[in-house]
Amino acid sequence: MRAVLLKDFGDISNMYIGETAVPKPKDDEVLIKVHAFGVNRADTSQRQGKYPPPPGNSDIMGLEAAGEIVQLGGEAKQFNLKVGDQVMTLVGGGGYAEYVTAHVGCVMHIPKGLSMIEAAAIPETFLTAFQGLRTIAHLKKDDIVLVHAGASGVGTAAIQLVKLFGAHCCTTAGSEKKLEYCKKLGAEVAFNYKQGPWLDTIKKFATDQNKDGVDIVYDSIGKDYIEQNQEVLGTNGRWVVYSTQSGATADKLSLNILMKKRIQLTGTVLRARPKEYKTELVKNFKEQALDGFTNGTLKCVIDKVFPFEQVADAHAYIEADKTMGKLVIQIL
Repeated sequence: MRAVLLKDFGDISNMYIGETAVPKPKDDEVLIKVHAFGVNRADTSQRQGKYPPPPGNSDIMGLEAAGEIVQLGGEAKQFNLKVGDQVMTLVGGGGYAEYVTAHVGCVMHIPKGLSMIEAAAIPETFLTAFQGLRTIAHLKKDDIVLVHAGASGVGTAAIQLVKLFGAHCCTTAGSEKKLEYCKKLGAEVAFNYKQGPWLDTIKKFATDQNKDGVDIVYDSIGKDYIEQNQEVLGTNGRWVVYSTQSGATADKLSLNILMKKRIQLTGTVLRARPKEYKTELVKNFKEQALDGFTNGTLKCVIDKVFPFEQVADAHAYIEADKTMGKLVIQIL
């Protein structure tokens, strides 16, 4: 099969499309012929040698894919899966290829009416956002949520999930065009961080809702927002960190503020979680959110679609911070 391989770790010049063996599914896996796959910032980190796949996963990049099941492991029937099913899946690696194996618990049937390209934009971003907001932060109706990098793939998913569960969303982004798009998705307050600190604007929104701060900060920025995040959170606030784009150090973190406000600070990843955890996450997502793609309350936000041969261009695009939503690579 064809797959995106690496000559070495480094810049996009190290990527190439080469031939490698078709993976063989284990008893608890299915083999999927890939029609399209999503591109994530984590993939660029793996290409650079900064984000290796968990043990036992493919060294090929790619955390999500959409396609058709062509082979079943023995446990697949327990999950109502059969050859020919059109599915989308979360994987620990291997998505940048014509075929990928996936654990049966991480496979979802594509919602009615969605294309393969749309489906490829769902698993990694929506499950990441769902995990952070629902599983970890226990998002509930009328919460105020601050989503950083609102125009990113995970950000656009998070904004929609906040709205789906009846909560209020504030967000930060880096251009007026991105802010307007975030508002269309459901953000009530959107602030351009390039125009200065956003703290006062978000705190005022919380005050207007009769709260002493936001309930949840969903953070992909890290170092640069440490001080503002702890100040904007209210009593019993939940602060979930899932990426550290500006740096991973937290030298300005005040434990006194955390104790005074009773803030819960949680760091999380999804890729390295055990398959049992992911199976439960996918089950909850299907029960609580997946119908949103058929009834119109959730949408696949796709910025650009690239052909397989232009995957390096997709990496360059995401690293230039141009994205508003997801980048998808089409194979078939």
